[in-house]
Amino acid sequence: MQVIAAGPTVTVGQRLALVRSAVVATLLLAAAASLAWLCISTPLVGRMVPLGRPSDSQAVLGIALWAAVLVVPASLVLLGLSRFAETIEAAAALRPRPLRPVVRAALGNDALAATGLRLPGGRRVNELVLGPFGIVVVGEVPPPSVSRNVGPRWEIRDSRGRWIPVEGPLDRAARDAERVRGWLGADDRDFIVKVHAVVVSTDPRVARTPACAVVGPDDLAAWLAALPPQRGLTPGRRARVEQMVRGIASNSSGEDAGR
Repeated sequence: MQVIAAGPTVTVGQRLALVRSAVVATLLLAAAASLAWLCISTPLVGRMVPLGRPSDSQAVLGIALWAAVLVVPASLVLLGLSRFAETIEAAAALRPRPLRPVVRAALGNDALAATGLRLPGGRRVNELVLGPFGIVVVGEVPPPSVSRNVGPRWEIRDSRGRWIPVEGPLDRAARDAERVRGWLGADDRDFIVKVHAVVVSTDPRVARTPACAVVGPDDLAAWLAALPPQRGLTPGRRARVEQMVRGIASNSSGEDAGR
């Protein structure tokens, strides 16, 4: 089994941006620690706060000083942690998307798997498998903890807790398969590669449709093995399809690098 992970080519500028972001986050946290140390471990604040019975203006100044002592370091900590989180997220986005273990375990030695392919037009296919049966587009269902469906409509909860409408997982897999079919057909009109769509899930909310199958993680290998080989997919044609998949994987990396 071969796996092609289409990921962005990391440029020098992107690496420098990550380094700068990490340095800024480190400086923010260091500044917060330094201010906290000056306020707590030194008599600096005590000398600036008037003793005895201060006047109204002195009381206001003291309150403002203590507010700054409490708020400024805490704000710097929050900014530093937020910047670190953004840096980690940006670094993760530059890594190729790995093939899910459940899909990898189900593939035989004669299969070619690809992840993160960007088709012409911008549509991204998360996982694609090439084998004697043709091509299988493997979809996935978002975790129930962050997703819900109301009838045919699916929604995802974002980081702010809001529910955002998204394309249903079965509809997405079926449309991905249709786009892969059209992409391959545009190159070779004398032969049509069979393209199947399947979603791997144990979620009871997901039921198969005429355009997309649904199998459990333990049943994916048997489902793939049960697909009939495509007789017209000769070694030469399969090599041509594999070349196209590798080519679009390379193009996907180049497009992501330029974004």
